[in-house]
Amino acid sequence: MLKTIARMVMLMSLIFLAACGGDVKPIEEPSIGANTPTQSSAISTQKPQNTEPKQPNEASFKAELSINLKSYSDQLTENDLPALEVLEKNLTALVEHDHTLYQSGFVNKKLADAMEPYYDEHYQYKFTDIESIDSMLPNEHQVNITVIGQRLDMAAKTVENVKMLYAIRPNDQGEWVIYIID
Repeated sequence: MLKTIARMVMLMSLIFLAACGGDVKPIEEPSIGANTPTQSSAISTQKPQNTEPKQPNEASFKAELSINLKSYSDQLTENDLPALEVLEKNLTALVEHDHTLYQSGFVNKKLADAMEPYYDEHYQYKFTDIESIDSMLPNEHQVNITVIGQRLDMAAKTVENVKMLYAIRPNDQGEWVIYIID
């Protein structure tokens, strides 16, 4: 019995190692002074290539809504299309700093006040794409839309990537409104 368990553990270990073998990346590169057989003694003067997308600095940042929301209408049923209009109004309000328009899109004033951290005069937004649209939810006619882009914090002089999930559905009167931004 003990031999069988030991064999199973060994077999599982081999399977695990084989499955993960190609995904291992070094945490840090060896230092230039390291003496390794694969490293040349000559020091490279080329800058390493940065594979991450360039973040714009505060001077080159342009607040905008560059998403063609109508191009996503084929991902929703006809009944759920008003969700895109609600989303467009809210994103436009954030880009253009229209506080009245921003607050008008929420289910009630209490929720609008709770979502104030997203709206700040120090922020400028650039929305570039929709990551996902999910309308097949247990809640009838609710649409979850994840928007991605960047936000410039003018006070801190930083640009950061943002991902905002909008939950949009009809209220009791049948008007489509935002129930949460996360």
